Amino acid sequence: MGELEKTGGIASAMRSELKRGDRVLGARGVVLRHIIGCEDRAMFSDAIVARVRGLANDIAAQLAVKLAEAAGEKDPDQWVEHLSEPLAGALIDEPLLLEHLHSVAMEWQLTESLERRAGMDPALSPLLQALISADDPNASSLAMDLLTGQAAFVRHMQRMTLPMTELPADVLFAVLNTLRGVVAGDLSFEQHARTAEHKIRTAYDESTTRIAVANRLVRALGAGAFAALSVSHAGVAVFLSALAATTGETRDDIASSTGESQLARLALSLRAAGLGDKEIEREFFAIHPDITLPDNFAALRGNDAQALLTGGASAPASGEVPEG
Repeated sequence: MGELEKTGGIASAMRSELKRGDRVLGARGVVLRHIIGCEDRAMFSDAIVARVRGLANDIAAQLAVKLAEAAGEKDPDQWVEHLSEPLAGALIDEPLLLEHLHSVAMEWQLTESLERRAGMDPALSPLLQALISADDPNASSLAMDLLTGQAAFVRHMQRMTLPMTELPADVLFAVLNTLRGVVAGDLSFEQHARTAEHKIRTAYDESTTRIAVANRLVRALGAGAFAALSVSHAGVAVFLSALAATTGETRDDIASSTGESQLARLALSLRAAGLGDKEIEREFFAIHPDITLPDNFAALRGNDAQALLTGGASAPASGEVPEG
């Protein structure tokens, strides 16, 4: 078989697998909402669904406490008991939040897996350790900030909690919009919600969130960011940010692509990021030790992989002859 046929064949196969995975990825918010509501586990594991539900419940409890504080209540726990359920129900109807919580759950799943299988510290990766003691004060400071944020992330995930102040801005604003919808029509609660929202917004700084710090650290590495494309060296948080920055995909999509239904997207992302065959095999062994790359994947070039990811011009299908 000629190189053109090899490239076209693997591109066609990867395109089909990518489309199948993208249907799941694109609908994950709606699907999760349905699963959480009806207890169906056909598409998502029990552990992931339980974590998404638990994180949504925790955010609902945080909102209830903020409402109680805005109302001047001395015992916010009573409000949590009465308000958490309707707030959680409304949050579960917000696909943007569910998509983000799914990506957080997937990131934690991979973090736990690497700790269990490879003994990898969930907070302090070899790359962070090296950067903390590096001569570059900016990189060292960012690495220390990320270590602090990652250690807190580990504690929160172990308790199945997630502070609202750690949400990306668009997700937090969707949460606040949901809060307004829940209290709409009750003048007293509308006022409490406005007061609570003002306090939340005032205390919020997206640039200090763990994800934002990881993204800044990747940018600070410059050309050295290629070293962050090793999950066992960089740690999951930095690896996801580096892969997203290199491919132009969202970090949430990259995190979700570490699941077994997204093998094609993960493989294509690694190729688009510039990794060679051995490096991609290394990452697959770390993330999916029981999965092997498809035959002829080596024939797929980086620009072909990027084109498949973006839906643009791609490698010719088997049998096609390029024009010109």
